[in-house]
Order: sequence, then C-alpha cells, then structure tokens
Amino acid sequence: MIAVNCRFLTQDLTGVQRFAEEITAELARTRDDVRLFAPPGALRHTALGGREVEQVGTASGHRWEQWDLPRLLRREHGSPLLLSLMNTGPVLYRNQVVTHHDVTYVRFPQTYTKRFRIAYRMLSSLTLHHARQVITVSEFSRREIVDVYGIDLEKIRVVPNAAGSGFRRPHLESGPAYFLAVASFLPHKNIDRLVDAFERYRAESGSTTALRLVGSARPASMARSDGSPRPTPGVELLGRVDDQRLQELYAGARGFIFPSLYEGFGVPPLEAQSAGAPVAAADIPPLREALGESALFFDPGDTKSMSDALLTLDADADARQRLRAAGHSNIERQSWERSAGGVSSLLDEMIRSNRYDRN
Repeated sequence: MIAVNCRFLTQDLTGVQRFAEEITAELARTRDDVRLFAPPGALRHTALGGREVEQVGTASGHRWEQWDLPRLLRREHGSPLLLSLMNTGPVLYRNQVVTHHDVTYVRFPQTYTKRFRIAYRMLSSLTLHHARQVITVSEFSRREIVDVYGIDLEKIRVVPNAAGSGFRRPHLESGPAYFLAVASFLPHKNIDRLVDAFERYRAESGSTTALRLVGSARPASMARSDGSPRPTPGVELLGRVDDQRLQELYAGARGFIFPSLYEGFGVPPLEAQSAGAPVAAADIPPLREALGESALFFDPGDTKSMSDALLTLDADADARQRLRAAGHSNIERQSWERSAGGVSSLLDEMIRSNRYDRN
C-alpha cells in the first residue's frame, strides 16, 4: 500500500494544492496500490481519480498531519510508504516521500511573520532530512533546497507543474481589451510594481486597455496612506474566481502578465498559454525553465522594462501571434499525466529497491 496525505483537500485551492490534487488524481486512476487519507470534516472532494478519500482520526490541520495520520499508518497498516505532496508532512515519519515547492520563506522573509518563518523552517528541515525522498517542481527549486538545507542533490527529484486540460480552449478577445494578472498580492509576487508600470504605460501611450487582477486582496499601491482605496483608472480587482471564470479570463486576455520576483515554478503562465493568451513574464530562472523561449521576458525590478512589455503586447499584433504559437508549443512539453508518471516511477523505484525502512 502507498498512503497519500490528502490534508490539501481541507485547504483553499492555490498552486500548491492544485499540484497535490492533480498528481493524486492521476495516481488514483493509474495505480491500484494507492489509498487516500484525509482529516475529518469538510473536503473539497470526497473522491479523486475514482478513488474514495478515507477520512480518519479526530484532529485537523497540523495536529492531524503530525499525530493522527502517522499513528494510524503505524498501528493499522505497518508503516507503509507515505506520499505527502504539500510543503509539509509528518516530521518523524521516515517512510515518506515529501514535496517542497520552494523556499520563498527564506528568500523573501518579509512575506511571512517571524514566528511562522522560525517554526516552518525548523519543521521543514526535520521533514526534509527524515524523508526518504524529496520532490520539488523545478531544477531551480532543487538547487535552492540543497543550498538552504544541505540535502544531497540526488535525494531530490524534479516533478514539474502543468496546466489542467480544462484551461485548453480557443483564444477569443471580445469586448474591451485587457491585460490579466493572477497572483496572491504578497511582496514577492510584485503586483504593486505591475500596477505602477501599467499606470506609466497608460499615461505615456494613451491606451485604454485595462488591467484585470485576480487575487484575494487589494495591492498596497492601490491604497492611500490611510488605507482607503486610491483611484487607479483602468485597474479592475476581480478577487478570487472559480476555474470556469479564470479560464474565460485567460482566453479573452490581450496578454497575461506574470511579474514575480521569486517562484518555485509558476503555473499561471502555463494556464494562460493553454487558453491562447500571449505571456509576458519576469526574467527569473524558474520562469525561464518553465517557459523556455515562449514568453516575452522583462526585468521584474524595472518598471520601464515592464511597461515596455505591456506596449509590445498591446500594440504589436504580430508579436502576440508569435507568442500564442510559442505558448501552444510550450504546453505540449508538460502535462499532469507526465508529471504523475514521474511520481509513480519514483514510487516504483523505492518499492523495488526496498530503500525505505519500517519504523
């Protein structure tokens, strides 16, 4: 038996949870030795890949993951191999493959509270060192984890993200033109600089193309010093949207902008490319790795560089068409089926070599 830690089904769906959900669904469809375990209470799904999720224990959150789940696996199932696809897993459970997406909490500490950073780094260090194998989403993140935690490079396997098949649809601009950005409004996501670049572009060009922002808060650059909203003509805050609405937004965008200063991978540009949106992205290593030559790259620390990218997307129809074609070629390289196959191969290797001990 291979146990899958499905605590992610109790959490809001962001990039990390989507990775866990897609990989788990594919494994459940293709393997007969997988069992899915989650805490009691409301779940986003009660089955994945045609496999029922077994709700066990009495606790929730970290307490369930650190106490209920490992105790159940040891007592009732003989300590089977556990697959944890989030950034966390039971610290002292050694028969485990754990996933760690990035080290943003180290590289951009201002994004998190000091208490969180200290606790999270300690727990991550213990989990990563105790686990039999580590999964991450890019070669960039692989090197970052080695640099921060001193883990053997060979212990870390890269399994890239992908875009769900639901995002593949014809691109059709209709109605007023708009750029689209999708991100949580955290410092390393760099949305404030994007708003500044957009305002600069509109002022210099006279363009009426809007900027639509999908995210759960208001960027700091769109607020006055007293916290009240600052008028920002052309910027539309859409809040969180469901997948159906997000797919529609991608498919209708004149261009998708991804200005992050730091990422482990970066899924939204792939989703945008799946829907035919031309992509402009920050010129940082993980995005170069994920996007190759399929995006228009800009310096994420330079407002003018970002503004110039907006001009190209807005005014150059030929460039948009080239980027759309390059985007379609890029997404053919990556799929959840292929990524789940990589995880499945790793699990098979561990079973065949009997590399995990029983604790």
